[in-house]
Amino acid sequence: MKRLITLALVLAIALSLVSIPAAMADTAGKTEVVLWNRLFEDWNQAWCKQMVEEFNADPNQQYYVTQEFVDGAAWDEKVTAARAAGTMPDMLLMNYGGIPWGASQGLYLPLEDLIPQEAWDDLYPNVLDMVMQGDHLYAYPQMVEPAVVMYYRKDLLEAAGFAGPPKTWAEFIDAAKALTTDDMYGATFNYEWSMWGWEYTAAGHYPIKDDWSAADCQDQGYVDLLTFMKDLYDSEAVPAQQLEWYNGSARLIGDESVAMTFSGSWGIADLMKNYPDMVDKIGVAPAPTQDGSPFHSTVGGWTYVIDAKAKQPEGAAAYITWLLGSDQARAASFFEAASFSKYSPRASVDEYLTTNTAAKDDVWMQAISSEIIPNAISEPLYAWDFSANLLTAMGEVIVNGKTPAEALQAAADAINQYIQNNDYASKKP
Repeated sequence: MKRLITLALVLAIALSLVSIPAAMADTAGKTEVVLWNRLFEDWNQAWCKQMVEEFNADPNQQYYVTQEFVDGAAWDEKVTAARAAGTMPDMLLMNYGGIPWGASQGLYLPLEDLIPQEAWDDLYPNVLDMVMQGDHLYAYPQMVEPAVVMYYRKDLLEAAGFAGPPKTWAEFIDAAKALTTDDMYGATFNYEWSMWGWEYTAAGHYPIKDDWSAADCQDQGYVDLLTFMKDLYDSEAVPAQQLEWYNGSARLIGDESVAMTFSGSWGIADLMKNYPDMVDKIGVAPAPTQDGSPFHSTVGGWTYVIDAKAKQPEGAAAYITWLLGSDQARAASFFEAASFSKYSPRASVDEYLTTNTAAKDDVWMQAISSEIIPNAISEPLYAWDFSANLLTAMGEVIVNGKTPAEALQAAADAINQYIQNNDYASKKP
């Protein structure tokens, strides 16, 4: 047995050595471009590796990509050290929230002259805004991931006489009350970090002024939002103590703890994997609003940027264009690999997905792509302290019985104090 194992190891080593010249032949005469990627799910890493292999094997390309995967916990330290040493890669993955900060510090190159115009024209306008700083475009997006999706039991709503998912706050409370039983809450509503979209939709703005000079959280929109939340909790159709953290709350509808819930689009993968027998009973929709107008979910996601001191900016742009901004089938393969739990920033890729892939039969993907993504907004850039102040105000109303006006006044005072103490208006990128 030991001899067989030894021979197998020798054979494996020999085969690996044989493969080296072939790999080198693929890149012969080409110029190296360095990419720092991030470690995500196994399927994500496998897709990224496959794409680099295909690009490097393409005889029509003048460049080849060397890709390094970096754990998120080590990312900031690695980037800081590389900037100090002048060893940054040509391109790297960046979230939307990091673009304005990096661009304002001159860390990334503008891309509008490096990536063809038709690739920019294909982006949804709201996503295009998310990669723009001033007059320049500093990143090309790979995907978007809405933070607020309403998951609901289609069968239970229909049995209770509702024509579809609730579109207004009043309809949501009515449905939650009607669906509450001894064994199931009608809904769950976690006020955590995800409240950004609720706040912006209710008031038309975030809780500080656009120039970050003062709080802006006491108008009628914020009062109405906190009043709705108070009415919802008073109805006892939602649990007073959360049953699950927001990021995992989609599973509450899978295990039949609730009839309606909210989570990000990532909840789809959880339901598909862990509750396949429930999938046909569940629908997805935008969150309700006061008057039924579109809900503006924040979206997170990832983009590719080119370092300001890149040795091969043209090569980096060539790979980004090839990977994300050209062939629809290639870009669509990422979303197929993701089981349609992440969403394309390009209109033509969405059209390709819904015409040529399993997405044409995926009602969840179609609903999110058509009803949530086009109305999505970027996550705020300001300090988390302000969001925490609003969450405290919500708790004061729901738990401690303060009026919305009283709670929002306290939040405004705390925000203004932070702005004053930190000269915060000067910090806006």
